[in-house]
Amino acid sequence: MQLSDVRRLTPITQEYAYFQSSGFSPKMEPVIEETNRWAQFQNAGGAAPGIHEKMLEGFEATREKVAQSMNADADEIVLGENTTIGINIVANGINWQAGDNVILSDKEHPGNRITWYSHVHRYGIELRFLEVVHDEEQMLEQFERLLDGRTRVVSISHVCRRTGQRLPARALVDIAHERGVPILLDGAQAYGAIPVDMRALDCDFYAFSGHKYIMAPQGTGGFYVRRDMIPWVQPSWIGSHSQKDFDLVGGLTLLDEAKRFEFGTRNLADQIGFGKALDFWTEIGWENVFSYIAGYTDRLKAALQEVPSLKLHTPPAYGKSSGIVTFSLGSYTSAEIQEHLKERKVLVAPLELDGSMIRVSTHVFNNEEDSERLVSGLRAMN
Repeated sequence: MQLSDVRRLTPITQEYAYFQSSGFSPKMEPVIEETNRWAQFQNAGGAAPGIHEKMLEGFEATREKVAQSMNADADEIVLGENTTIGINIVANGINWQAGDNVILSDKEHPGNRITWYSHVHRYGIELRFLEVVHDEEQMLEQFERLLDGRTRVVSISHVCRRTGQRLPARALVDIAHERGVPILLDGAQAYGAIPVDMRALDCDFYAFSGHKYIMAPQGTGGFYVRRDMIPWVQPSWIGSHSQKDFDLVGGLTLLDEAKRFEFGTRNLADQIGFGKALDFWTEIGWENVFSYIAGYTDRLKAALQEVPSLKLHTPPAYGKSSGIVTFSLGSYTSAEIQEHLKERKVLVAPLELDGSMIRVSTHVFNNEEDSERLVSGLRAMN
């Protein structure tokens, strides 16, 4: 498996310049085929001998692969359907008191906003917003001022979805931990695009998607909880399979690993497809993936900056950014830009709550023809 095979195995890239992986990635044909094969196997008769056992074996293999991909242990990994589940596990696992506060950034995804907004109304907590700026020192000083004795948790993106900026995650973690405050990183835009190492980051929690840069089936993702923090989060969503043992009169002992937050009947075929996608990235080599995205994104930024009236909102230095590039173009609205590019078979994303910004996300299947089609389409609007 080589980098060039990813484009060959992803048919939609032959028709479109696909710059939407930070939202919904296309899937490689072998991943779709593997997922479908397991779905047929499971649904043919789940109670038949050997079927459920085989599905669980594949599910647990994916957990191991996810853990390896982010330098974690398998018993620290929850497999779920999306990033927001992990955020909810933390948000609903704290005994809130009115006046407690949570620190977010001012550029969070709705999944890392609405969850906390509901707690403002339900528990009377306070939200504090860190302004994401390109000056990291200024941002860290601001972060220190926001923390106080009533801060219960920090929930903030590893990579900003609105600008592609890579936040100084380890520095934020260190500052929060000095104050005794746990930190949750939203890794939806980071996992699979830049190196993600739980031991290096030392965060308490990390929520992530499979259906973005990993190119795994829709409805896959997960949540890392550092082993010592597993008892800290009080499970609100639990059920059958969350327990180590229980009796018939109220006695319950939960699992002492992260899968205490998993329960009930699951779509295991999609999760096995998640593992299949990870097999490809492991075979290609993560460093090759990250290097390609970095080089391609740098070249695309340089080309975009030559487009008249285009304003880049992403830090130019790749070490401070990621595979996301956002921009605005003169007085055009984001909807106008998106529709114009769609006519040219270029897929980009408008950013909600902003009438002018467009997000482009690069991946290893994007080539120079894709970038030329994007840039020429933008030039035609001037």
